[in-house]
Amino acid sequence: MNNSSEKTETTVEERQLTGRLLTYRDNYEAGLKHADDYAKLFRTLITTTEYDSLLSSARDLFSFKVDSDFVVFPKKFEPSDYYLVFMTRLIELQNMPTKLSLLIQESNGHEQLRHTWKGSDQEFRFHADSDQAKYVEEQTNRQLFVLNLKKRTMSFDTDTINDLYFLNRNEEQSEAFKDQIALFSQFGSILENVYDFKVDFNMFDARNAKTYLFKQSGLNKNILDQLFVASSKHGLVFMNDDKVEGGYLELKNATFKIIEVDSDTHQWAFKVTDDGEKQSLFAILNSYDFIREWYIRNINELKLKMVI
Repeated sequence: MNNSSEKTETTVEERQLTGRLLTYRDNYEAGLKHADDYAKLFRTLITTTEYDSLLSSARDLFSFKVDSDFVVFPKKFEPSDYYLVFMTRLIELQNMPTKLSLLIQESNGHEQLRHTWKGSDQEFRFHADSDQAKYVEEQTNRQLFVLNLKKRTMSFDTDTINDLYFLNRNEEQSEAFKDQIALFSQFGSILENVYDFKVDFNMFDARNAKTYLFKQSGLNKNILDQLFVASSKHGLVFMNDDKVEGGYLELKNATFKIIEVDSDTHQWAFKVTDDGEKQSLFAILNSYDFIREWYIRNINELKLKMVI
């Protein structure tokens, strides 16, 4: 009788052990299946020629947690790196000439992707920030733009533009900066045209419909007086606008305005118009030294609002 009882107890223990081992097996298989799903998404990101698949794979990978409780991968990319691959691939699919190169490094046990720029010691990375990623110039730790693949938005950063291209302008890298602005702006245009993104190009937008809103309301009229005096010294007349507060300069290739666009809120703005829609605010500020110097002197009051 006792022998039968011991045999029954052993059988129960064996079944319990087998059940636990099967649970482990199931968890291992689920972890490996999850990893295989990741590998398929990653393969799509780096090989697809379909624009929709490129965007969806990058967006899914950004929030994908490849590790599980039972299967952990010691080598993996950071979520923000998938944004970098997306940007690189999109530029590649558009056959855009570029001086950007993709660099893979290891940092704290993770693979890390960077952009380098030919002819410059600059490096760029995306840094994850909640559901978006910031494209950062590593030496200055300045974010050039913020990209959100889920919400389909992109926004250039006013403070970085003012810092890198005006207040701490590096003449030795001016050509590199010019090429970078052109490429990053083209990248934004592709996002608009291919994916219907909303993009705030900030002062890089050359469309006549663009209104470059100031961050602060109101404007000290002394700032207009400064521009009037500076322009007169260069043979130009800053004319009063007949319809609204403010005025304009008729330049060689564009009309440059600084006007109050909303009298109720005292919202002021820049406007730049030209026949070919080739001249942006940034181009005007860098084509006329006296306008750029005037802008830098009053940069806090003339700082642009980020609209996205």
